[in-house]
Amino acid sequence: MKKLKKYILIGLGLILSLQSYGSKSLFTTHVTITTYNAVRPQCDRSPLITADGTKIDHRKVKSGKQRIVAISRDLLYAIPLGSIIYVEGHGYYEVRDTMNSRFKHRIDILQHSSKKNFKKDKIKIKLVRKPIKKNKNRRFV
Repeated sequence: MKKLKKYILIGLGLILSLQSYGSKSLFTTHVTITTYNAVRPQCDRSPLITADGTKIDHRKVKSGKQRIVAISRDLLYAIPLGSIIYVEGHGYYEVRDTMNSRFKHRIDILQHSSKKNFKKDKIKIKLVRKPIKKNKNRRFV
């Protein structure tokens, strides 16, 4: 299938690209990535529970079995909670948390407190899969 790229200018001069492959479309953009730890000074009163209710297990985070990112609220229209994204140079992550509303066009990677925090600008992220919507009206026989 022919790959079609469209560039859209949004609000504050942010350029986002939509790539469509037939009927399936993926969202791609460049963001600033930072890291955070699940501790009270960096989170809210319940640092071990994400915005969508996922419980954080420090052992799984340290071993790499639980790969979670928090996303800035301005990106939630395109990348909803529960999505899978690919962060260039870092791998695949689940979007399970949101950032403070003062941050724009940014993602925050959850990591164990034993690792050093960092910040990188203009890193490419791709939406791999949106969350599956559950049909509450469906009856099983």
